[in-house]
Amino acid sequence: MTIRFFPALLVFFCLRAFGQNEQPASPFPFNISLIKPDSTMVNSAAVLKTGKPTVLAFWLTTCPPCHLELAAYTKNYAEWQKEADFNLVAISMDFPERFAKVQTLVQEKNWPFQVYWDHTRAFKTTLPGGLNGLPQVFLFDKNGTLVWQHKKYATGDEAELFAQIKALQAAR
Repeated sequence: MTIRFFPALLVFFCLRAFGQNEQPASPFPFNISLIKPDSTMVNSAAVLKTGKPTVLAFWLTTCPPCHLELAAYTKNYAEWQKEADFNLVAISMDFPERFAKVQTLVQEKNWPFQVYWDHTRAFKTTLPGGLNGLPQVFLFDKNGTLVWQHKKYATGDEAELFAQIKALQAAR
């Protein structure tokens, strides 16, 4: 009997350890200090609102795949907003000496979504997986429940994200 029980127990623990449903250490909208590109400090609770799906896209100025991902979002953002009501927030995880580059990129790229800098790197201890490896994207439903996350970026991943957003809209 214990031999048959062991595989089921192993599957249970693997799903718990690697499952998509692991939730953040603190509830959405987290109460984390963020800095806007203009150096104004805001709290994540003032920026991240419930009521519609929210995408948090974490990136670094030194990460080429992060730049490709943000460019893909920029290319599709206007069309996506016509099809679905959601928030998209890009959050830099750069070290302090790179904040000037964050500011420069925001001006140069003219991203159509909100961009902030997590100057304390608090999201690393808040989100599942500790933001180990960027870019990373987290999708929260209208109630602030984490429903999907993705690590790394390859061309076409943005379509998968938008399909997830649309699925949430359809579930309303």
